[in-house]
Amino acid sequence: MKPAEPMPLAPAHGVGSARRRWLALGIVLFVSFAHFIVSSAHYVIGGIPQANVHQHQVRLVGALIAEAGSLAVLWYVLSGQGRGWKEIGWSLEWMDGPRALGLVLGSTLVSYFVSIAVQISYRAYSGHYLPTKSMQGLLGGVSVLSIAFVCLNPFFEELIVRGYLMSEVRGLGGKGVLAIFLSTAVQMSYHLYQGPANGIVLITTFTMFSIYFWDSRRIAPVVLAHLFLDAYALFAAG
Repeated sequence: MKPAEPMPLAPAHGVGSARRRWLALGIVLFVSFAHFIVSSAHYVIGGIPQANVHQHQVRLVGALIAEAGSLAVLWYVLSGQGRGWKEIGWSLEWMDGPRALGLVLGSTLVSYFVSIAVQISYRAYSGHYLPTKSMQGLLGGVSVLSIAFVCLNPFFEELIVRGYLMSEVRGLGGKGVLAIFLSTAVQMSYHLYQGPANGIVLITTFTMFSIYFWDSRRIAPVVLAHLFLDAYALFAAG
């Protein structure tokens, strides 16, 4: 089978000045992630507070509104530049499912070995392992709202922090190492609440997702892989 053609990325001179594109990128990232980064930092300092069912529902509604609004802002920015979702790598193909499963398996395997190596090194240095922080109950269990969040969140994260951010870095002349680092760093900044042990797994997974997108310029398999991982975490926790 002929491999899929990568999505074309618009050069900086074709969609406005480089300064305005950097400004648009900054605005989209600020609107999308600033409040999540602040919440993540707060949880690192004070811990994740216990919440009742009603509080979980309110938080999920707020997150759904914020994420849908951020995607609307991204659409507005892209349309104002004469671009669409395809320019940041979005299109669906029947092989995207198998590719996503390959990404899930590959990232899980690599994350496992990286985590073991880091834990062994840390124990040799400190005498104990990094504690693993439980994320059970973070979404308040399986519900209509938590399922809706799990379905929307991969599109929100991957289209913005990987598809858009990395496409802009490429279009503005940045190198792959910079795009991969920025994408992983931004995505990790609002996952700090998950602790260092889980953070090792997340950094490895985010890096692999970024490498895949940089090489393929296709974001749909990454979105689906993220969806598979989030759905598994939700239903496995019950």
